[in-house]
Amino acid sequence: MTTISDDQVVVIEGGMGSMLQSQGMPEGYCPMQFNLDMPDVIIKIHQAYQEAGADVALSNTFGGTRAKLTDYGLQDHLSDINRAGVRLARCSGASLVFGDIGPCGMVLQPLGQATFDDAYSQYREQADALLLEQPDALLIETMVDIADARCAVIAAKDAVAASGYSRIPVFISCTFGSQGRMELSGTPPEVAAIILESVGADGVGINCGVGPELMAAWIRRMADATELPLFVQPNAGIPFLDEEGHTIFPGTPSEMSACSLDYLEAGAQFIGSCCGSTPEFTRAIVEAVAGKRVCPRPTCASQSVRLASPRSMVALGVHEPARIIGERINPTGKKDLAAELHAGSMSLVRRFAQEQLAGGADLLDVNVGTPDIDEANVLVQAVHVVQSLVDIPLVIDTVDACALEAALKAYPGRALINSVNGEKGSMDRVLPLAKRYGAAVLILALDEQGVPEDVPARLAIVQRVRESAHLMGLADSDLVIDMLTMAAATDAQAPDVTLEGTHTIAEWGLATVLGVSNVSHGLPQRSLLNAAFLSAALAGGLSGAIINPNISVVRDAVNIHNARTEPADYQTACADWHQAFAFASERAAACVREMAGDSSVATKRDEISIDPEQALRTAILCGDAQAVSALVDKVIEGGRTSTACVEEVLTPALNELGDAYNRGEAFLPQLITAGDAMKVAVARCKDYMAQDTADDGTGCIIFCTVKGDVHSIGKDICIALLESQGYVVADLGVDVDSLKVLEAARSQHAKCVCLSALMTTTLAAMKETVLLLQSELPGVPVMVGGAVVTEEWARSVGAGYSDNAIHCAEEVRAVLGS
Repeated sequence: MTTISDDQVVVIEGGMGSMLQSQGMPEGYCPMQFNLDMPDVIIKIHQAYQEAGADVALSNTFGGTRAKLTDYGLQDHLSDINRAGVRLARCSGASLVFGDIGPCGMVLQPLGQATFDDAYSQYREQADALLLEQPDALLIETMVDIADARCAVIAAKDAVAASGYSRIPVFISCTFGSQGRMELSGTPPEVAAIILESVGADGVGINCGVGPELMAAWIRRMADATELPLFVQPNAGIPFLDEEGHTIFPGTPSEMSACSLDYLEAGAQFIGSCCGSTPEFTRAIVEAVAGKRVCPRPTCASQSVRLASPRSMVALGVHEPARIIGERINPTGKKDLAAELHAGSMSLVRRFAQEQLAGGADLLDVNVGTPDIDEANVLVQAVHVVQSLVDIPLVIDTVDACALEAALKAYPGRALINSVNGEKGSMDRVLPLAKRYGAAVLILALDEQGVPEDVPARLAIVQRVRESAHLMGLADSDLVIDMLTMAAATDAQAPDVTLEGTHTIAEWGLATVLGVSNVSHGLPQRSLLNAAFLSAALAGGLSGAIINPNISVVRDAVNIHNARTEPADYQTACADWHQAFAFASERAAACVREMAGDSSVATKRDEISIDPEQALRTAILCGDAQAVSALVDKVIEGGRTSTACVEEVLTPALNELGDAYNRGEAFLPQLITAGDAMKVAVARCKDYMAQDTADDGTGCIIFCTVKGDVHSIGKDICIALLESQGYVVADLGVDVDSLKVLEAARSQHAKCVCLSALMTTTLAAMKETVLLLQSELPGVPVMVGGAVVTEEWARSVGAGYSDNAIHCAEEVRAVLGS
């Protein structure tokens, strides 16, 4: 391409159709057939524009897609027509030749029947043909639907990459109605600019649709949204039909001349004219801009992440208001939603979308991952449904690469992908899709080894993924960081790690989000805890929260933060969180003390001598691991056998707590501490047993998280409870291959194998492991569980099932008969 300086004004030639009509083109004749039948006519029109001063000739290929040419029976001549169009423009002596691409005529889903792939093939075929003649650029123009425009840019960029002529830019110009929106998709100029820049457009602009007067204001809105070169090509006035049915364009060259100066001031670099215009309009533009330079534009560069629906945009970043990401469209833990998705119904998806919008959500997370579902198909359906109901941008939430690509094709905005992590396979799958489809991407601070316990290790993962994203061509303004919220109930220090890491990332200038609700898992007063934790994170620079916006106390934490005129004090907010957590923990402990029948914990030495068995039960319920060994001694001294102590005192106490947990009357911290006390008590009982621990009749249990899944919290809790009841458990860890599970089960003479999975995409690995064990070790029962596993799915593969840690221990006891 001939070099164009950043401040050089470039004039594009005017209308081709109006000129061909003036040459007597017959009604119903294909304008592009001139390229083959009357090439001299096309060359002369280009030359007339060059003589008027145009810098750019547009190839006579506006309707050069297969679908458009089929209307004239010319589809078999597609390559010849497009190639000839570029050659004829070159023959005119133009300084620059742009290969011209118009709409393919298809309407994409959900507005029409065409798929992304249908339209893509149309644009790709035409672009491939044009590029064979090496134009100086490709110009896609007169686009009225952002989905169609986005698809055309992706196809054209792919064609350029495949051609080997990487220097050839792809420009795109959209058509807006009198209300300043693309007629089919309702997209305003600034949103169109953001979406089209995200998929690689090298310049954006406005053409056709209306006369010249309205376009200056619209181009200013584009200039505020992008630093790309801007195009303006208005019609020669707004057309009307005369009494004889002829189309009349009332505009004049002088009007075009005056408006051209407005376009320059608004930031346009490429100025031309469209329907109804002639070389006289081009001459007027050239005279108006003679000696002028493109006006400087303020920089738009920012690390804020701009996300867009077809009709609106939202920015995430340290200098933006905190945003709410609605989390409810996710079947995990929602049996009704999972059932509807399986049945092909989108009723709850619609309801959740509308409720969350009404609740104040700025973005909506869309996840349809549930066992035995065609996730790619269902996710596309959900995306279509939600985008038709709400104007806010979407977060595409899936770890299935096929489903992710299908959804990114279907979504005509700039989505946020949830998510990528530090595992090489994850980066290899997700980052190229983010780049190709113009999406931002959420980086999770975890890798093959799981979630690090300290801030530096999490930051190292984030930086590694960030560097890989940069190599893929993504910028910091394409990245959002999630430092991962862990349950305070299982590790009281974990939330501090999350808060500190988020604060550090914000100081780097990067956008951050957190899923909030996990912090209160297993604790009372969850909403208040979530709000306190969220307030601390917001004070530390959090950009967005993944929450249920219909829970007012949590939503209000965001609104209060955004309403502040002065920044909240981070240290004070963290202290408030700690106070709330301490209060919730004390309340949870009080619930257990009440269950134990003693509001003062009742494990002091001067009290336990009265009834050692009751005191031992109380110590288990209260998690008093220091007291239980001595209490076991007293119980056995009182006449109980060690086996009876486990079966008749210890196990019933833990079962009682488990029942209370299931009713919501006890909470996760108490379950874990009781499990720890139980392990100490059982170990003391074993000191009295004659046989070795490994031969105590309970057998060895193999436990792991399946291949592809690095989550461990559910597995770890189950193991703790199983061990507390005297079982010997071999923990194989996370991301365990099926063959490794089989080898361990054989070598350790397993009497049961337990498998965990928290990700829909790892259900296939779980099924593979179950079937392998059933084939090779048919007498060994297999149990499965995890957030995405249902009882129906477990039965379908012939496995046992438990939905939580308490039930896991109960089911294992049942299948082993111990």
